[in-house]
Amino acid sequence: MGAVLVLAAAGLGFYLASAHHGQPSAGQHRHQSHDGQAGSGKVRGVQAVGIIDVGPVSHPLKLQPTRRGVTWVAIERSEVRAGVPVWTENQMSDGTDIFIYTATGQCLSAGHDTARVRLAHCNLTSEQRWRPVDLGTVAGQAFAEYSNASTGDCLTTPGGPGLATLAACGKPQIPAQEIAFWWNA
Repeated sequence: MGAVLVLAAAGLGFYLASAHHGQPSAGQHRHQSHDGQAGSGKVRGVQAVGIIDVGPVSHPLKLQPTRRGVTWVAIERSEVRAGVPVWTENQMSDGTDIFIYTATGQCLSAGHDTARVRLAHCNLTSEQRWRPVDLGTVAGQAFAEYSNASTGDCLTTPGGPGLATLAACGKPQIPAQEIAFWWNA
């Protein structure tokens, strides 16, 4: 019986060792996405940010998880100049960004319903990768539309406070998709 356990443990050890053979070195992982495309796991830069939509209303909105889901909420006037960043923007070597909500360590992701966004365990797949497109400026603030690498749709406000959604990226630019970063640390 003891010999069987030793052989089983040796077999499991061999399997685990061979399963990781040939993988990229630390800091250069390749992560397979659901659509079959691998994304780089190498981070070029990280910054603490507030994710802001500067376009749909005269007063910008911030992206924040709530009980209802990932929601665009009004920014308190007292917070406009002294806001607290609650996300990290992780700039990946493949040109995409991954947004992590610092309070939970979860990533902004396309939802199971492709028109919604959600927070999910970070796995670096295409659902959690965002590509900046259609750069512009509003009142001196640089912005971009952020297209999800899995759906191709852009992060969108409902035109005011409300649940964050994904919608076809606009050309010309759609104010409800003008995403900026404030409070860079």
